[in-house]
Amino acid sequence: MFSLEHKKVKQVRYWLLFFCIWGLAASAPAQQLPELINNPQFRPDAQAAVDSIYNFNFDGAEKALASWKKKYPHHPLWTLLDGMKFWWGVLSDLEDTSNDEQFYHMMKKANYQAGKLLQKQPSNADALIIKVISNGYIARQYSNRDEWITSLNYARKAMSAYNYLKKVEPSLADLKLAEGLKLYYSAYLPEAYPIVRTMSWFLPEGNKKKGLALLRQASKEAIFARAEAKYFLGNINYNYEKNYSTAVRYFEELQSQYPRNNYYARILVKTYYKQHRFSQALQFINETMNRWQKKQLPYENVMQEELLTWKGKILERQGKREQALENYKRAFSAGSQLPNTTKRPFYVVSGYEAGKILYHQKKMQQSRSYLKHIVNASTKSAYRDKAKHLLSEMK
Repeated sequence: MFSLEHKKVKQVRYWLLFFCIWGLAASAPAQQLPELINNPQFRPDAQAAVDSIYNFNFDGAEKALASWKKKYPHHPLWTLLDGMKFWWGVLSDLEDTSNDEQFYHMMKKANYQAGKLLQKQPSNADALIIKVISNGYIARQYSNRDEWITSLNYARKAMSAYNYLKKVEPSLADLKLAEGLKLYYSAYLPEAYPIVRTMSWFLPEGNKKKGLALLRQASKEAIFARAEAKYFLGNINYNYEKNYSTAVRYFEELQSQYPRNNYYARILVKTYYKQHRFSQALQFINETMNRWQKKQLPYENVMQEELLTWKGKILERQGKREQALENYKRAFSAGSQLPNTTKRPFYVVSGYEAGKILYHQKKMQQSRSYLKHIVNASTKSAYRDKAKHLLSEMK
């Protein structure tokens, strides 16, 4: 759970699939037509709306675009933005699969509406960017579920629209996100994975430095992709470039810009922990949990499950076992109230750690209770094997 290797392997698998379909996108003659995305008065309102969505301020997003929605009530952009709002509920708790189908439906609807617009206006940049984003989100979620063939199919659709959009709107700042990722990973993958070198003929020509530069530009200039570009800059610097201080700075900026976003708060805590910045992590956890409770922000149980597990691990490293135990118990309790409990990684971690401390305190009955829950969990985790071992030691 706390190793980055599984996540990195999933990312590499996704990008290999992504690049396999890079050259398959269809092209068409460009034709410039008026669109909202090219209206200089619309862009700042759209940026404000997207920022509000990322900050879980959905009412703010509605207010930012109210006049535009009134003027163009049937524009497919509004369906896309509704899907983006819903996405943050999905991403906030990926172990909960109950919202997947509705999310797919919303993004497919946005894609369909954009397709209808393109039938009338074949080069409409609004419709093309909607197709890129909606299919990209669908591909991302299917990859989260390890459904790689389906993910590949939607990634292909996203790339088809992207390649056409690049012809129609070559200066659009949002395109720099995909172009930057393409350049970076096309250079990184052959370096990191020898097997990829033997198949490097299917990759576009890569350049890590240029890729990162484009991501930095997107993080400042894009309408829809600013936060995503900043996230990838943090992720790439942390996992691949090993520029940890740079990565932390990007994650801190995301959390500061979107203080109501539980996902970015959790990433920052994990990054602090991985860098042994325990004092910062503890201070941030305490302040964040107090703020979530005081303001009644959404996904408090998800936050408790993860952040209190990290807090327990920090306190245990500091020799404060009793306090660590209390935090593990609270994290385990929070996870018990969330969907798909037995598949939740932090439920397994907190339950095992609580059972382990109780075992060393000779409180065998309490320890056994926690450990049995972990052994019976359905998620793949080394903590299950550790729990089995401790239970065997009790016999």
